[in-house]
Amino acid sequence: MNLHVLFPLIFFITITVSCSKEENKTTQIEGTLIRVNHYKEDCVGLIEQECFLVQQEDAIGSDNWTFFYDDIVGFTFIAGFIYDLDVKIEERNPIPQDIGKYRYTLIKVISKTPIN
Repeated sequence: MNLHVLFPLIFFITITVSCSKEENKTTQIEGTLIRVNHYKEDCVGLIEQECFLVQQEDAIGSDNWTFFYDDIVGFTFIAGFIYDLDVKIEERNPIPQDIGKYRYTLIKVISKTPIN
């Protein structure tokens, strides 16, 4: 086979294989602390829904709560409790349409405190 044909063919195959592997990489953040408030609030993202109110990392213990539009895989919310959760965060790559950029998975419920 002629080198003028073989070299571009090998180059094309190498680029194609390396690009397809790159698309499926995910970034993971292990052990992120999230506090979930004892109730949900109505919110609007892509649709009207009920959102968790959360604090993350340095904001925990402050008066600032933010809407959390996603689910936490493996977490069952019961109103009336404040939860401290250890959560794994994975970046979806490629990002599916109409779904958040990150996937949240429960590692462990650190605490579940009732509200009186």
